[in-house]
Amino acid sequence: MSQRELVPGGPRTMVFQKDVDRAKVGPERYELALVLRDLAQRLGVPLNRYAVRVSWDRSTLSRFFSGALVPPAEFVEQLLENGDRETGTELTSATRDLVRELHRTALRATSPASAALQDLRDELADADRESRHFQQEARLLREVVRRAQEQLDEQQFQLRQLKNAGAADRLAHRIELEQRSEDFESIRAERDALLESLTRYKAELEEVKRRAHEAELRCAALERQLESAETRAEEDEAQPHVGRAVAPQSFHATSQATQATVGDSVSFHLGFDTALGDRLWRALEEQAPVPLAEVALQKMLPRPGIFQLIRRVPYMSPELVYIGKADRALPSRLDTLRRKIVGRKGILPDEMYCTYVYIEDDMSAVAPEQLVIKYLLKERGAKIPWNLNGFGNKDPGRQRDQAELKPEHFDVVHPIDLDWSLRDDGLRRTWPPRDFANYIKSGLPYCFRHGLEPEHLEPTPLVVPEGPLSADAAFRLLGRTLGDTWQISALKGHVLLYKEHKDYPNAVRYYRGKGVQNA
Repeated sequence: MSQRELVPGGPRTMVFQKDVDRAKVGPERYELALVLRDLAQRLGVPLNRYAVRVSWDRSTLSRFFSGALVPPAEFVEQLLENGDRETGTELTSATRDLVRELHRTALRATSPASAALQDLRDELADADRESRHFQQEARLLREVVRRAQEQLDEQQFQLRQLKNAGAADRLAHRIELEQRSEDFESIRAERDALLESLTRYKAELEEVKRRAHEAELRCAALERQLESAETRAEEDEAQPHVGRAVAPQSFHATSQATQATVGDSVSFHLGFDTALGDRLWRALEEQAPVPLAEVALQKMLPRPGIFQLIRRVPYMSPELVYIGKADRALPSRLDTLRRKIVGRKGILPDEMYCTYVYIEDDMSAVAPEQLVIKYLLKERGAKIPWNLNGFGNKDPGRQRDQAELKPEHFDVVHPIDLDWSLRDDGLRRTWPPRDFANYIKSGLPYCFRHGLEPEHLEPTPLVVPEGPLSADAAFRLLGRTLGDTWQISALKGHVLLYKEHKDYPNAVRYYRGKGVQNA
């Protein structure tokens, strides 16, 4: 890539103290560093000034631009966007793709594990774009089908009118009848053409819906794969040995599962016999259900395992609603789900109970919770309503905020509670907006993601009154302080705060400046 292509005739205002040593950093990082330097010239500011605009310090930026360190993908994307904004022009798609490919090549040369994670993130982003494309296409086709159906109904109505009029006047108005017969044949031909178009549109709609469903399944699989890869990467970084080779994991289990007692619960060594799902479920069923409460969770051992959630509503039979796993610590995973439940409408925390089994073997190799789920679905015809309906999901991320939720999704059935009371210490406080947003985030049992940067510590601080404060009241107070350019979007499953004016398909309420609007 030439400098002329990236910086067409502009001044070079950024001076770098270190040159790029190809022999020292290698060809991959050398090519990437040259491209990053070209992109930096589009900013129109010195290196020191750009350092105060972003979250990277000057020494780290210098290492990025000298090839001593390969930056993360987020830095490359930010550099591209900042250059577009400063120059008022956008680089071509081919140029952007070439920059990203040079970054991925340098990343593979320096850190294969990080490159593998980035490849998964890239693949997930591509799958998400494909999913959103198919969903948009399905919406357009549904509109085409609706309009075609309306036009067909109108044609059918006109045909009935012509038939009735022709039957009444046939004898007295033969000439007029012949004219109407011509009109009848013309309208019928249009009707037949519309029927063919409608059939074709419906077939195309079903195909797009099928492809959109496949894309969603691919997104879900990639999310699980990425989460597992990131978890393994975190575990590898926590090991005391540095620079070791990562070998593929292999699972070794006896042909028969062994069972041992650990405290008041049961611990399993997994085997691969066909009845494993049955035995795991029976082990869960044999345990006495305990309340899904902090006191009970504190008595559990911080070990991996599987669990089931049971809902007990007065005057109704207990209902198995969810089967899950904890790769690291059961108490932590169950407490996360407990906090998610307490902030939802239509369900009480006191209704929830759990049973659990510790797992001794590598659960990522055998997925014991899936064995139990498959056994219950196939052998017992059970319905587990909270599995595969989004209950166990974490923050979906910015790219999934626009996804449309199905009627049976957990967030639709049990939306977040905006009347949730934040913790109250009885004091009157004055907060910068960003600190107050973080205070709200720490006190909510559901996700609150915001885009407030460190510079939002400086605007006019807000005064939080004494006494209890609900989530709704807190969002109203924060929205009035930030003004109309910011929007707080309360969706069915989580809350967003960004500088935007955008509608979301799963919104419950919007806060913009002094205005509050229910979706």
